[in-house]
Amino acid sequence: MRNITVFRALSVSLAIGLLGTAHPAGAWEPTIVSVVGSGTGISEQSAARDPVLADLEISVTSRDPEHRRGEVGVATNRALRSLSLPRPVPRFAPPAARVRTLVGIDTWFWVPAFQWRPIVRIVAAGGVVVTLVATPIALQLLPGDGSPPVTCPGPGSPWLVPGSRSLCSHVFQRASTATAGGRYRAAVQAVWTIRWTSSTGLSGVVGPVVVSTPVSLLVAEAQAVLRR
Repeated sequence: MRNITVFRALSVSLAIGLLGTAHPAGAWEPTIVSVVGSGTGISEQSAARDPVLADLEISVTSRDPEHRRGEVGVATNRALRSLSLPRPVPRFAPPAARVRTLVGIDTWFWVPAFQWRPIVRIVAAGGVVVTLVATPIALQLLPGDGSPPVTCPGPGSPWLVPGSRSLCSHVFQRASTATAGGRYRAAVQAVWTIRWTSSTGLSGVVGPVVVSTPVSLLVAEAQAVLRR
């Protein structure tokens, strides 16, 4: 089990401040908010525990009794148990319907905008309130061809205009035909950070947390055709 130890924070951001944080136009979809606590009708047992977070537990540390670290720890982990991070639904250009690309050209990858938004959980327990915000911070492609991961700071962009460029792209140098099954075993990963604050002044950060989707990519070489 992973343990994250969190020490005293100098300040705490209120839930209203977190929910009202401004983001660049078009970069974010509306925030998902759930309130968990007695009398709310919402419980952390309402959905199956996310397997990505199943072995994660937050350990809260403070010597100040006013911080009520025990109650904060309970509320923070309740918020964590209620959290589920979406698996990336990758798109590619050339189109995902073919999941096929060519050696020597830019292969774009991205995820839909609705998957790229913060998720908020607000938990009341033992007289304290904890606000937990999970935020996607990067998208990665593990090409499967022996190249290092390709990382971009957002969800990527759909391919629309020939000749345009994207940070979320990769150029395959070799065809996949020589590999087992004739395809590269690739993966697209979303990287998240999880920040939490409490009404007693404690706060902390968990992450990075990686959520991955495996992808099978066929990479071929273009054949020249001579006409006489």
